[in-house]
Amino acid sequence: MSLLLAVEAVAGPQVRVKRDPATKVLTFYLEGKNSPGVLTLYFDLREVSNCNQLPGVYRYEIAQDGDSFLTLRPEDKTRDVGYNYAYRTLSGRVDSPVDTMFVYRIPATTQRPLQITPVRDGRDMDRPESERRIIGYSVGLEEGDTVYAARRGIVLSILSPADSPIKRPDVKTTAGTVRLDVEHADGSRGCYTCLEAEHLLVGVGDEVLPGTPLGLAGSYDGEHHFTVFMLTRRAFDPGDDPLQAQPRTRYVKGRFATAEGDLFIGEKRVCQGVMNDDLLLRELSKRELKRWHALHR
Repeated sequence: MSLLLAVEAVAGPQVRVKRDPATKVLTFYLEGKNSPGVLTLYFDLREVSNCNQLPGVYRYEIAQDGDSFLTLRPEDKTRDVGYNYAYRTLSGRVDSPVDTMFVYRIPATTQRPLQITPVRDGRDMDRPESERRIIGYSVGLEEGDTVYAARRGIVLSILSPADSPIKRPDVKTTAGTVRLDVEHADGSRGCYTCLEAEHLLVGVGDEVLPGTPLGLAGSYDGEHHFTVFMLTRRAFDPGDDPLQAQPRTRYVKGRFATAEGDLFIGEKRVCQGVMNDDLLLRELSKRELKRWHALHR
């Protein structure tokens, strides 16, 4: 007999199990996913018997509601598989291996040079500025300027400053602006802050490509317009229990496509972004590439 799981009732997506009466094969799938982007499932498989699957904590990325993620087959086909489990779901990708060499589009106009200033961590104030961690890039813009997506992804959330999961006492924001988060294929997130709340051009769940207009640059004082672009990822600390601990937000340094070449911007400088076919084509699937080449012959 299989062991039935006794768990607390929890809100959100639920793990379900289908059993084939003829073969006694068990298929585990996730039901109730209704959020955009990928969901990370940590699945603790326990007390396994009559099956060669080892017990342990497994990590799965679930893209669609109803996706199956695990199959257990009986070694002795005359008996059921024994099992027990616990699980946890987290919105977005967690512990994904982020591509630190990826080259991003500067999320602003390519028609003129712009001043870009690395934003450094205010919690490192006791260190020299050159040693303080870079947590984002402030792009100086003008009123009415459009902010563009730096990379392909899915819009995960649009938050007012009060709702933002990253609480930064050293960063001041205004009620008229929002933060927009886009999840990328490698698990990193592009966070665009200080967008005008009334002039957004995308919504939660929309897919964006490099160069997709997101909205208009906002202002903290009605005079200086800008956006701050942050690259983040979420990961557990070594030794954390992924079923209990909270993943931490980590900041990723970005490389940007400019008229001078691909640059890591480590200090304030004026540079001009570029947008070319390569920035778009590297993000397309084989089917999308075939369609693109057919349209651009």
